Amino acid sequence: MKYDVTIIGGGLAGLSLAIDLRKRGYTIVVIEKGDYPRNKVCGEYISMESYDYLKTICPELKNRNLPLINKFKLSSIGEREFKTILDLGGFGISRYLLENLLFIEAKNLGVVFALNEKALEVKFDFNTNDYSVTTNSNNYISTIVCNSSGRKSNFEAKENISSRVRTNYIGVKYHIKMERDATQIEIHNFPGGYCGISNVEDGKSCLCYIVNSKMLNNAGNSILELEKKYLHQNKNLKRIFDTAEFITKVPVTISGINFRIKVPIYDSVFYLGDSAGSIAPITGNGMSICFKSASVLASNLDNYFSSKISKQQLIENYKLFWNKEFSMRIKLSRYFQKLSEFSFLTKLSIQLFNLFPSLANRVIKLTHGKPF
Repeated sequence: MKYDVTIIGGGLAGLSLAIDLRKRGYTIVVIEKGDYPRNKVCGEYISMESYDYLKTICPELKNRNLPLINKFKLSSIGEREFKTILDLGGFGISRYLLENLLFIEAKNLGVVFALNEKALEVKFDFNTNDYSVTTNSNNYISTIVCNSSGRKSNFEAKENISSRVRTNYIGVKYHIKMERDATQIEIHNFPGGYCGISNVEDGKSCLCYIVNSKMLNNAGNSILELEKKYLHQNKNLKRIFDTAEFITKVPVTISGINFRIKVPIYDSVFYLGDSAGSIAPITGNGMSICFKSASVLASNLDNYFSSKISKQQLIENYKLFWNKEFSMRIKLSRYFQKLSEFSFLTKLSIQLFNLFPSLANRVIKLTHGKPF
């Protein structure tokens, strides 16, 4: 069977694009190397810019009592803290639940899934103007191919990198229960990294931190020793680790994280989500980039299939959108990521934000988009 669109990677970006396109009447196959449901390292805070779109592609969200978040707290080693109200704000939902809801919605709409299959090669046939995607067990033919296979895609390593950041990071996530302000998201800095905490569904909180891999090496490659040696230097984090109920006894982890500057289109394959550009988690906006890119790409693909724009216009439209909407946000996030590794710089930022609250609000706005 020939499909209109083959999507490589069934994460948030791929699932959103699949649902959006299927709702418009197109035939879609999603090639996913894993299965559902699953846990992934993720901050689990989503900017409100994505809320209306998510309700459109996943109506079940309307029936979920999700925490709305409109306060922000920043701390580092020492006594100083910064707090502010978030103009736009966000909401909390676990990656496990959200991804599974999107998967169920996509299946119900008739999206075809090739689960536990890994895409190995993409080829274009100049005679038929079709693409073929070869996996470890099948071959899929389509008019368009989109890649949303994430920051560790086997395609991006050889095709899609324009430059890379050499520093590698480790991501660690727990789900915990504790008494806290459900309307507040917190970021607590420690030597070599930072930890975010915010509420998700069912009274749980997501505690997720990212740290320079050198710090883990310094702690004998032990997560427990890493937390005692570095995270506990922040009094807020020590209190959380000492008093919270850890629902997740063994954390979900990911290694080899780096933040690369990439291109949104290569060889007429459309990249979205982390495949097109990894934004540092400190901005709390990675998932919104997935949803916005899926929304815009789906709209442009609809215009292409309806013969309203040419293939070249489709390519130019998506490239222009990506660079205008996300390029600066990703570059800023890389700067904030590096800054956050040094506690004295975070302390300085807190001092400046307390002296000039409008500066903090401007920085927050620079890392977020408008509702869509």
